[in-house]
Amino acid sequence: MMQRILRFPGFIGRQAIRPFSYGFAVLLFTLRALNPHQQGVFRLNQGSYRTLVGQLIFSGIDALPAISLLAFASGLAVTSQIILTIQLIGDRTEVIDILVRVVVFELSTLLTAILLIGRSGSAITVDLGNMKLNRELEGVEMLGINLNHFLITPRVLGAGLAQAMLAIYFAFFAIVTGVFFLAFSHDPGYFNYLPEIAASLHPYNLVIFLVKNLLFGIIIGATACYHALQVERSRTELPQQTQRAIVNSIGIVFVLNAIFVLFMQPPIL
Repeated sequence: MMQRILRFPGFIGRQAIRPFSYGFAVLLFTLRALNPHQQGVFRLNQGSYRTLVGQLIFSGIDALPAISLLAFASGLAVTSQIILTIQLIGDRTEVIDILVRVVVFELSTLLTAILLIGRSGSAITVDLGNMKLNRELEGVEMLGINLNHFLITPRVLGAGLAQAMLAIYFAFFAIVTGVFFLAFSHDPGYFNYLPEIAASLHPYNLVIFLVKNLLFGIIIGATACYHALQVERSRTELPQQTQRAIVNSIGIVFVLNAIFVLFMQPPIL
């Protein structure tokens, strides 16, 4: 009993530093995957190009129906309600400011990231995990092929580009859907919100929005690849690592989003 009591502070310390050690490991893995000088200069050869294009198609184009449905529902449930509610207690400038902050910069990023994690993150983990279990990765390495350049980097970059494109599409579709709904159901004057919202987007805002989504997509892809390579010999490890990749990706995305909100608030004009 006394030994358990004495070990308790150590247990608390290990649990306290665990998230930081995990985040550091994922960060190193991401930087190593994106390092163009590891084992030679990275060149987008035919194999890696196919992997990148395939990842873009799966994560981006194939996700358009699902992201369109989410954006349509968000436009009706969030955009239209923000306009109807805020205009009762504030002026038109405040309505546009809240729309840009909530729908464009936050809702589009988070919902797109969650969808990307559920679709592409889990698929990447399962795909690479199965390849490792079947010793296909060992065969690729024995052929002298760089795993990062051929399998990891294209998936990470593809996830980052897909996140950025889908977030832009989501924000545009959600705003347009909500405004069109109000214009046809209430007053055509609501169409005036579209050019005013476009004019309120400061270039600094757009740069931060793009960088944030690229970063989120890269982190999602890298976390999925990291957990896939943690699979060793048992097939029971694959669903466990897939679950960890999903949960940890969601946690990292929300923590990073909070950091962007706290320390990198863009000036909205």
